[in-house]
Amino acid sequence: MISANLQELDLLATLFSGQMFRWQLDEEGWCVGAVGEHTLRLRQQESIVELAGVDEFFVRSFLRLDDLSLTEQARRWCALDPLFAEAWKRQPGLRLLRQDPNECFFSFLCASVAPIARISQMLQAVCEEAAGDPFGPFPTLEQLLVLRESRLRERGLGFRAERVVASARKLAEKPDGWLESLRGKPLVEIEGELTQFPGIGRKIADCIALFSLDADSAVPMDTHIWRIAKTHYAPELRDASLTPANYERASAAFQRQFGPYAGWAQQTLFYQQAVK
Repeated sequence: MISANLQELDLLATLFSGQMFRWQLDEEGWCVGAVGEHTLRLRQQESIVELAGVDEFFVRSFLRLDDLSLTEQARRWCALDPLFAEAWKRQPGLRLLRQDPNECFFSFLCASVAPIARISQMLQAVCEEAAGDPFGPFPTLEQLLVLRESRLRERGLGFRAERVVASARKLAEKPDGWLESLRGKPLVEIEGELTQFPGIGRKIADCIALFSLDADSAVPMDTHIWRIAKTHYAPELRDASLTPANYERASAAFQRQFGPYAGWAQQTLFYQQAVK
């Protein structure tokens, strides 16, 4: 068991906030999902997180419970920012996760121009085609290399099918553990490496960096966060379009407002706009 009150961790909101896409909630309130080679069963009751299938150290690392006092950080942000304060009041305890980088990489390749429910369906299809189990441990790179673009299109991936197949082949050219080796490197370096892959632009690179590589200052600029940035943090961009230069300006505005953990703040704001 792990002690964590709802201000520090709301497990349900965190797991179903658009960071991961293959978790399920069973009839007894257990959240069931895979992280790397591990299948986890987690359930929160008041200030206790029950766990089954893996040790406490792994779960604490996955939930990043030892990386940041979210309650303390949110208190500072609430005092400085009314918009964040309102979002936090509606949904406190939304943490960032430390995902398996491989699953995160392919998850957000499937996430282009799609709602969360459809992303889940596409990712389940990838896993079923590659490994035979839509909800089990994410397929190995060797399993992903046998995927056929035509079959993925039949399973509903559309234009994303080509990107998944091409990126798997390109990733296979890298040394073992290459994605994980990016963890902790400067955000600009991570972005530069990831955007060399087919279908990965700045926003998808920032999602992968934020949700699996501990790049806490990354601010994925989707339509919801772009709208918030223009309205609240970078009003000079109010009538601007989302060009690469303006993406940088909007991200910088978030980082000025919220500091080195800007990515955590944007996830709470994103949740209110796009998920809840």
